Amino acid sequence: MTNHKEENRLLSLYSMGILDTKSEERFDRLTRIATKLFDVPIALVSLIDRDRQWFKSCYGLKIKETDRSDSFCTIAVDLSEPLIVPDASLDPRFKENKLVKNDPYIRFYAGHPVRLPDGEIAGTICIIDTEPRVLTRDDFLLLKDLAEIVEDEFRIINEATTDPLTGICNRRSFALMTDESLRKAKKKKKTFCVLIIDLDNFKPINDNFGHSEGNEVLCNFADMLEDLSSSKSVVARLGGDEFGVLLPESTYKEAEEFLHKLRAGITSYNLNSQKKYNIDFSAGIIEYDEKIHTERSAIMQDADERMYEIKKGKR
Repeated sequence: MTNHKEENRLLSLYSMGILDTKSEERFDRLTRIATKLFDVPIALVSLIDRDRQWFKSCYGLKIKETDRSDSFCTIAVDLSEPLIVPDASLDPRFKENKLVKNDPYIRFYAGHPVRLPDGEIAGTICIIDTEPRVLTRDDFLLLKDLAEIVEDEFRIINEATTDPLTGICNRRSFALMTDESLRKAKKKKKTFCVLIIDLDNFKPINDNFGHSEGNEVLCNFADMLEDLSSSKSVVARLGGDEFGVLLPESTYKEAEEFLHKLRAGITSYNLNSQKKYNIDFSAGIIEYDEKIHTERSAIMQDADERMYEIKKGKR
């Protein structure tokens, strides 16, 4: 997998906000079922991070993660196809692997990639045995069915109205609320503003300090936006390090005042956080114009373009 493709995959994975989250019965149920269906001691829903594999669900192992270099699942992800290993002790790719030579003494492995709603591969659902075996065609189809159920759960998570990482609205919810503001603005001849806010230099924070630190940045920034917003405003994480703020019945000047307060809050945070990095952002403001903003996509695109103009000016 090329670096560009891998970065896109990781960004998609991080945007879902499912790494390092609590266990969920909807996934644990699947790994329990898998061990019974295939008569194996171990079944996992494994997510492949930059340098590790983390188990969203783990049946039969007491650990929550391993190094990516020790992972069987990473090969399935890199190849974008199922991986079947009848006997790892005889496979030159794995026979020296510490998970083969030591506990849990993997012999048989079968993993099927699981994709996120945007098509990027998050990891696999896999079954593991301590004895060599052959996966039959029927068994393969059952494993594929389980992978599709995992993907269904990913879609449900994605379609929920709340961003699972930050606790604020997600893109879908923001779109629905913007549509409602647009409808009211057309009917009542009132204005509103949309802000698209993108964190500057977020990728180096993830790269240098780890995605857990990056998640903390996203959560702290979301909290700041929430604290500054009125009860009528809508704050959302649109994906990755991009946020949206909807200010109903607000003018461009009022939106600028919101950003001024946010800038002051960020400055205070940077002075007091004792972090080895500073948080900064670029933001685009668009006030509804009935002549050109006939659809949500038009106002969102204008705000996005304004934000990128500002970001480009900083380089």
